[in-house]
Amino acid sequence: MGVDRCICHKILFSEIKEIAKARNLTNVDEIAEQNIACTNCKLCRPYIEIMLETGETEISRTVLRERAR
Repeated sequence: MGVDRCICHKILFSEIKEIAKARNLTNVDEIAEQNIACTNCKLCRPYIEIMLETGETEISRTVLRERAR
């Protein structure tokens, strides 16, 4: 099972993706500036970066570990 939401803002990545598309937001900082996600614990930040790059809304922790190498 992958990561699919920002737990602090209680919002799914699929919802964030739709909002970002509708508002023409292209990076995590823009998403945070609009208080959609990534403003509290920030654990979702790397996952949302991957979502923005790939379009995937459920990201495996393995993908994140591989990127950290």
